[in-house]
Amino acid sequence: MDLTGNCMLHATVPSFFGNSTDHFKLLDQDENTLLIGARNAVYNISIDQLVEVPGQRISWPSSDAHRELCTLKGKHEQDCQNYIRVWAPVAPNRRMVCGTNSFKPLCRYYNVLPGNGTLVYDNNELEAQGRCPYNPQHNSTYVFTDGQLYAATVADFSGADPLIYREPQRTEQFDSKQLNQPAFVSAIEHNGYVMFFYREVAIEYMNCGKAVYSRVARVCKNDKGGPYPFQDRWTSFLKARLNCSIPGEYPFYFDELQATTKTIQGLYGGDRNKIIYAIMTTQENAIGGSAVCAFSVQDIMDAFEGPFKAQRDIHSNWLQVPPSAVPEPRPGKCVDDSRTLPKASVNFVKTNNLMDNSVRSLHSRPVFTRVSLYYRLSAIAVDAQVKALDGHRYDVVFVGTNDGKVIKFVNILSANSSDDVRTVVISETQAFPPGTKINELTISKLHSKLIVISSGKIISLPLHTCNENGYKTCRKCLELQDPYCAWDDTNRDCKTIEAVHASGASIERFYQRLDGERIGEICRKYDQQEPTRKTYDDNDVYTPVEGSGTVVEKPDQRTVYIVNHGTVSSIGPDDIDNEISMSSGENDQPNRVIQYHPKPDTFVNEKINLASFNWAMVFAGGAVMLFLGLVLGFGFSRRLACLNKSLSGGEHRNQLNWHSGKSLTMLSQNRTSGKDVNLLMNTTNQYHTQQQAIVQQLQQHHQNNCKDNIDFDYKDRSVECKNSTENLEKDISKGMGTLQKTRHLKTFKP
Repeated sequence: MDLTGNCMLHATVPSFFGNSTDHFKLLDQDENTLLIGARNAVYNISIDQLVEVPGQRISWPSSDAHRELCTLKGKHEQDCQNYIRVWAPVAPNRRMVCGTNSFKPLCRYYNVLPGNGTLVYDNNELEAQGRCPYNPQHNSTYVFTDGQLYAATVADFSGADPLIYREPQRTEQFDSKQLNQPAFVSAIEHNGYVMFFYREVAIEYMNCGKAVYSRVARVCKNDKGGPYPFQDRWTSFLKARLNCSIPGEYPFYFDELQATTKTIQGLYGGDRNKIIYAIMTTQENAIGGSAVCAFSVQDIMDAFEGPFKAQRDIHSNWLQVPPSAVPEPRPGKCVDDSRTLPKASVNFVKTNNLMDNSVRSLHSRPVFTRVSLYYRLSAIAVDAQVKALDGHRYDVVFVGTNDGKVIKFVNILSANSSDDVRTVVISETQAFPPGTKINELTISKLHSKLIVISSGKIISLPLHTCNENGYKTCRKCLELQDPYCAWDDTNRDCKTIEAVHASGASIERFYQRLDGERIGEICRKYDQQEPTRKTYDDNDVYTPVEGSGTVVEKPDQRTVYIVNHGTVSSIGPDDIDNEISMSSGENDQPNRVIQYHPKPDTFVNEKINLASFNWAMVFAGGAVMLFLGLVLGFGFSRRLACLNKSLSGGEHRNQLNWHSGKSLTMLSQNRTSGKDVNLLMNTTNQYHTQQQAIVQQLQQHHQNNCKDNIDFDYKDRSVECKNSTENLEKDISKGMGTLQKTRHLKTFKP
């Protein structure tokens, strides 16, 4: 299908198209459908085919008055639309929908009709200030839990008043100690708390410069505000730093949070735990680095129970608050009625809400890192706890980039140490054209699909490629190191792990090598191996890269060698899994070695064409020489004799050496790779004026089959003699071709 008008993916890839100004946002998802917020509409899309469910679209454009007022305030016409950003199920048969509404946020209520599930507007509107952003591109987030909407957005037209809001509580207005130019990423609910993940300018680093840190903030669900005058302020707002770094004497930090997953429950480090995967990047003006870190929810909660960090005055460093200076009851804890808290506790939270301990990542290091000059990671989705053939469970992680790629990898923990993590990159797919940012990823287990969302396009990719023709051999199947795939030794087929479990067959006949070991030993008995060399067909415009489903533009007359289908890298204190992409093309495949070599036929054709052209020049020069011999006659013979005499002297030989060296340098600079260019012939040729000698030399040159391939730029390079031969050279340059003048140069050797 046509994704961009010129880049074609396989026809079986389901796709849903909009405009780049639609700013698609995933609002909700169930087993069969997706709710996508867009410009002036909410689309209900089937996951199976990515087509709209008939009669389920919500259309809600801004009024003419609101659009006109928006443009009068200086906003672009495309931004003066209603972009749907919030979807909340306030009741079983009632939904609240909020949109930017031309920079004047509004919310509407819709009733769900029984039977077909159609939504009907009930003519009830309310202002959405603090619930919905003004700008569709603003980094905002929300979570709806226990009948309440918790939103992290901005509360004014200019975006200068960020807040975390649940009516009527909010963070302090224009207080950099609570929120300092934040970019909100996500929000989750955990037990009696709501946690917000974001990045902001670090207030504790201000004395040393400017830096952006990643944060996690927490508020209590039962927070009802404090005593007067704090009745509309949070009394439980606390925040801590997220530490995603490569350890060492000088740790390397990934400070800017870009995306997170929801909470995932499973066995991690030998214990059952809830974790969150997060994408962290380096700063925009730094070397392009991205990492995926996993954070334990329990570690986050423990950080909020640790010491506080505060600054005595604006000229002091940020230091740990002594326990004796912390009032009772402990600030930030959930209480039955926060309105009864002493003012000392409420004031302490207002000015000292930063925790001294940061939240360390699981395993104390990233589970995946990537350094690239061309892209950064931007979205993440995880198929958690996939049961492999050996009974162990693995998290299969999909990450999207701001250059249209989807990278699939699995992290394998060591049985001996919870800090030993190995990352296996299974595949990389160019889902969108280069330059298209992937904003969101989501997984449908029922349909085994990965949904990839950009601002104006949605496509679905398979979670696994076990059944692809490229993996029908033993070696190809096992080299994927994919928990989804196993080799059927009896039927000689690569099968999905679901099919293996559903078949009821003996596990002994299946192989799966996630560690990448003994693949050659297992597959040695199979004689035929699928070649890893693939040559582009002349009729193809876009060719999928083997092993990843990647679509790359076909180079002209080139052969691609692809290796490294399943890259295994160890991450440890002294081993950084970073890779710098050395390719400069737009369709690079980092972590996959692609070498381009011109075809040998190209060299042959170039040599044949060059030889044919040289022979044409040789015969043309011979014809000119024949004509000159007939016209000039005996008079020219005397002048040539004079020329031979004058050129025999040492002074003219030196002058000729200088000119010939200059010509050689010019030709060397213009020579093309793959051609053997010889300017000065090794054989000494005498300059003859008689017609028979010239023809004889031409015949001899023809018999040598053009062993000296002379690469001309076909410009006049005649040697200008400044002595008695000047007039003669002028006559020769008028009547002789480039070939004869070059042969004249080759007569004399330094």
